[in-house]
Amino acid sequence: MGNLARDPENKKVGDNQVTRLTVAVNDVVKKDKAHYIDVETWNKTAENCAKYLAKGRQVLVEGRLFQDIWEKDGKKNSKIYIKADNVQFLGGKKEAEAAVAAAPSGGDEDIPF
Repeated sequence: MGNLARDPENKKVGDNQVTRLTVAVNDVVKKDKAHYIDVETWNKTAENCAKYLAKGRQVLVEGRLFQDIWEKDGKKNSKIYIKADNVQFLGGKKEAEAAVAAAPSGGDEDIPF
């Protein structure tokens, strides 16, 4: 469970829709630290996420962990993400707007990917 760190990114892949989310989750030990979790949604869930979600909105994600591994310029890279089975929209539109207004500015450079 966390808040969206940016607006959802939606695209069509063949006959399917995919929407990627970045969820900011607070660290349970260091209260001033957040972890950014990538989430991938498909088809109807992807359509609903793209249509109804925006930066700052609180969500609860259920899914499976996946790891992408690739090599670039001779360097091995990997990334763990969640392939969502279910995304619950929490809070209301007013709470999401308040979270965006309270979020520090600075763009996406704070997100480590």
